Amino acid sequence: MYGKPVAEQITARLLSEVPRFVERQKVVPTLAIVQVGRNPASDRYIAKKVEACTRLGMAAEHLSFDETISADSLKEEVDRAGRSPKYHGILVQLPLPDPIEKPETSTNKFDIFDVIPAGKDVDGVGRDAATDLYRARQSRMKFLACTALAVRRMMAYYHVTTEGKRAVVIGRNDITAKPILHMLGGRMCNAAAIWSHKYVPQAVQDELIREADILVSSVGSMHFKITRDMVKPGVVVFDIATRVEGKKLKGDVDFEGVSAVASLITPVPGGVGPVTVAALTENLFRAAQFTCGIGTEGYTF
Repeated sequence: MYGKPVAEQITARLLSEVPRFVERQKVVPTLAIVQVGRNPASDRYIAKKVEACTRLGMAAEHLSFDETISADSLKEEVDRAGRSPKYHGILVQLPLPDPIEKPETSTNKFDIFDVIPAGKDVDGVGRDAATDLYRARQSRMKFLACTALAVRRMMAYYHVTTEGKRAVVIGRNDITAKPILHMLGGRMCNAAAIWSHKYVPQAVQDELIREADILVSSVGSMHFKITRDMVKPGVVVFDIATRVEGKKLKGDVDFEGVSAVASLITPVPGGVGPVTVAALTENLFRAAQFTCGIGTEGYTF
């Protein structure tokens, strides 16, 4: 399942609609990308996001902060960006430093997510977006998290059947695995969705992976690899993990081995990543429309 044709479907529509919107509304959809510290994989994706927005006649600004910034100070910065009329969409690039990531701290990443206005939450991480996803209100959603939106659009494009299937999501990342799990298990996809993560005994993890009809992996660690012998024939695999090894982008899946038995599989790079970037531009355009009072809630697939 290559991402390019799916991404091109999204960008073709935006290339047609964005110029008309800018001409009529005198507004250039603008994204604020908030990053704390540096991360090679994040740097790569931020560059692609800025490039994609520019190519479509929109704009993106990279708001970079030192990794020593406190959670309270970062919350204030995100709140300031959210209140600024200059920005129509706000994205907080993950991962954040450990003192902010940890939910046990007094102010943490969830508090930061929740100061993003609902109409600017293009990555679908705030309280309102999470509630809509939990309730599976597809026709009333403002924003579906970008990676979940990318996976859903790829499922539609490649005719992946989800209803009644056993879907296993590996990992618990807040902007990838969590939204995808709720999307798959809720009324949007009607699968039997199961989480597998580091707190699950290894033997149970192996059994879950082996029995999956749909497998979504988002670990991104050099110590984790899904190989041919771990999956059943005919499995549909979405590898949404990204890590930089040397100068190469790697995922969780041994592509050559697993592709020999999978019915469908996404490569890394060239799979879900390009569609995630395109989904972000789709959500940014939606956000600008909401700002101008002409946006329409809900998604169709």
